[in-house]
Amino acid sequence: MLNYITDLLVVGGSLAGLAAAITAKEENPDLEVLLVEKYTTGYAGKANRGAGIMDMIGNSAPEDYVKYHTHYIGEYLNDQDALRQYANKLDEGVALLDKWSGGKIDKNEDGTFKTLKWLAQITGEDENGKRTFDEPDHFPWTLVCVELDYLINVRRYAQKAGIKIVDRVGVVDLLKDQDRISGAVGYNIDTEEQVVFSAKAVLLATGSQNYRVMPMWSPGRGEGLAAAWRAGAQFRNCEFGSFYNWTSLDNFESSMGVEFALYNDKGVNVGAPLCQGEHPDVDARSLAECYKQVMAGNGPMHYHQDENPLMPYLTSCLASNSYFNRPYADDFWGRLFFNAYTQQLSDVVIPGLIGEFSGLKVDLDFATTVPGLYAAGDICYGGSATAGAVPPPPGRVRGSGLAFAQYSGRIAGAKAAEYAKNAAQGQISNNDVREIDQRFMAPKNGNGTVKVMDFIPEIHKVIQPLGNSLYRKEDRILRAIDRIEELKKAVVNVKADDAHNLFGVNEIHSMLICAELFFRSSLLRKETRGWFQREDYPERDDSVIKWYTMQNIDGKMVSGEEIVPIDRYVYKPAPITD
Repeated sequence: MLNYITDLLVVGGSLAGLAAAITAKEENPDLEVLLVEKYTTGYAGKANRGAGIMDMIGNSAPEDYVKYHTHYIGEYLNDQDALRQYANKLDEGVALLDKWSGGKIDKNEDGTFKTLKWLAQITGEDENGKRTFDEPDHFPWTLVCVELDYLINVRRYAQKAGIKIVDRVGVVDLLKDQDRISGAVGYNIDTEEQVVFSAKAVLLATGSQNYRVMPMWSPGRGEGLAAAWRAGAQFRNCEFGSFYNWTSLDNFESSMGVEFALYNDKGVNVGAPLCQGEHPDVDARSLAECYKQVMAGNGPMHYHQDENPLMPYLTSCLASNSYFNRPYADDFWGRLFFNAYTQQLSDVVIPGLIGEFSGLKVDLDFATTVPGLYAAGDICYGGSATAGAVPPPPGRVRGSGLAFAQYSGRIAGAKAAEYAKNAAQGQISNNDVREIDQRFMAPKNGNGTVKVMDFIPEIHKVIQPLGNSLYRKEDRILRAIDRIEELKKAVVNVKADDAHNLFGVNEIHSMLICAELFFRSSLLRKETRGWFQREDYPERDDSVIKWYTMQNIDGKMVSGEEIVPIDRYVYKPAPITD
């Protein structure tokens, strides 16, 4: 067994964790900051697997961003104070990420950041043969592009700042001294060696729960969420953990803009009518329409790519150097698109569950309800209520994933460091460490016969279908909960003969906890709001807008509710009239 003693323990080595560690160390040089990552810091997580686009306010006003986001995206379920704090720090975050990464954000010749708004349309070419675009006023924000290898430089920056990094150790549970955090327990993913961390404060930046359905998002396995749940932290907005994207069974790659050119099997475009007006990104209504069409016998669904208005935009931003200059990203996206399109045998598309369950509740300082425990990034995006009635990120705003990870990491890192400076080292209970070891090692010491990768598809059968997780109805939700309960009992039959499978079983526990939270919270919201769609409650209810919470109390999922303080917020829904 290895032991580490530190002031601040950051769990997770992607952008949110690195941003937290860097901020904590730079603002408090004497503070001992230790970052632990299950795989390899700078290569892990989702932050270097996406489009490499990041929100920036640019020439717009932060308050316009808050107003737009609240009305069109969050649908008044936002914490408007949190959203305003976020909007006001977006541009600062872009500048800092460029600094940490050694200039990896693309720039104009004069050194200013090169930006392009979402849904911009091609207007021609400049004197260098680069495409030019209009800059529509639809959205009060813009986007910058960062090279996809930028996190390696961010890791180097963190190490130069004096941050200690422990790779290939996965944290599986938290330790408490009475009611406050005192450390964590992890295991080496290669050797199974137990590692105990003693810390004055712990910051979780371990990502969301994505259920291992869609390949790009597979690193989000919810282990930090499950650890926080077992530690008694409160959760919020768990019902907004079902983001879908359009994909093909031939390649399982996401296709953006499908809803604009979504046809049923009768040749009718059923998506475009739902995408009129302000529409930043994938709309839940088009996915619900897919469910309705298939149930009515009008499936399968087809994607007419040549009618997608985003295609020139996407190829300019992601897979060519005709606008942004990102050699590494150009090569990556070029290969990805080439492989995806050459493998695709038909125009049939299906909804692919990404998930993005991110319900760990945090306040404006990114503190959880457990003293000494903080969070940053995807693990708490939904629980922060910053985005409102969407499963973030990206919810319906591309570029928000990187932006929120960097922003929340900075805030959480600074506040966690401040807490650690004033806290004493907590006590580590040997009994607690032993109980965690017994739980984690049980699949190896038991008599299970089921393989990890044979069990996970059983979870997929519950969480993937649109009728369970997006276009919901009470009877289907209840059946899903019953099946999750059955699977919770069946986990004892899963075997693990090495460290990787031990972590696989731990991930199964995490998936089941998150799925149960999702479905039980879905029962509570009896309305349709944003990405939350109920077949049996098709109208939005603005009479009393609520956040629903869940908490582990003596091993039971106990629900609660908080009234959204609309009366004191700046932006309010239109008054209800008869």
